[in-house]
Amino acid sequence: MKVNPLQTTGEDQAGPSTDTSHKLVVLYGIGGLADVGRHAILAGLEKNTVEHITVITEYPDMLDDQNWECGCIDGHTNPFRDEAHSSKLTMVKIDSWKNEQPNLHEHFHEADAVISCLGHRQPGWKNKDLIKKGLTARDGNRQVIKAMEEANVSRVVTASSFGLNRGDKSWPHWASRLMRIFFLTFMRKARKDLQAMENLFCESSLDYLIVKPVGIGEDVVPAGKYFVQEPGEEAVGGAMAKMDVARFMVDEAIQPTIVRGSKVVGSAPGTPLG
Repeated sequence: MKVNPLQTTGEDQAGPSTDTSHKLVVLYGIGGLADVGRHAILAGLEKNTVEHITVITEYPDMLDDQNWECGCIDGHTNPFRDEAHSSKLTMVKIDSWKNEQPNLHEHFHEADAVISCLGHRQPGWKNKDLIKKGLTARDGNRQVIKAMEEANVSRVVTASSFGLNRGDKSWPHWASRLMRIFFLTFMRKARKDLQAMENLFCESSLDYLIVKPVGIGEDVVPAGKYFVQEPGEEAVGGAMAKMDVARFMVDEAIQPTIVRGSKVVGSAPGTPLG
């Protein structure tokens, strides 16, 4: 089981500093998986080696929300309004991933990696916009893949879900079977959107990593650690903080260890679902 043992300190957590600097592109939408994208901006800013982040979204005003639907102790403020970080950030607002975005590739030039958190795995009962506007994993990432290829950017880390596919044993936990039932019943639209996205990446020439977080919750306090599920090993735990998922995605974006594949990531084994 791969573990990130470094505690959250606000300092660069990628190990010893190097002379290498990184430029990232981060995309987020709406829904729980997309919340990880908002946190990925902050996780990137924690890294001394990340010199610039371009943020592409339909919802830039969400960064002004006081509640980021997370358990981060001190809450969050819009990093674009923070003098310590604003010079490292560029915002690109788009109208809708349902529409073609001309010249999208221009925003990917000179980027070292992309973190894409479009789409979600929710039924949309409480928020109808999740179904009307939020199912953008396929439509958005189709354009992202094209833009990356045109800009000669190869590394991408994207958020998806466990339990999508028949016979999936990537997370040996009873909740995996339950999630599969949810996807086959009242979360069918989200399942189809995420499956189509995964197929697009698998069929592309990109160096992709599909991240499948387990049990991310709105009240989970970041632990400063993540645990990667490996075949044949004890199941990683649920109740993972969105910030810890984001840190894993940033780490894999700038220091890749998993190439053209997918991984389940969670909290410490034995941690109950929230």
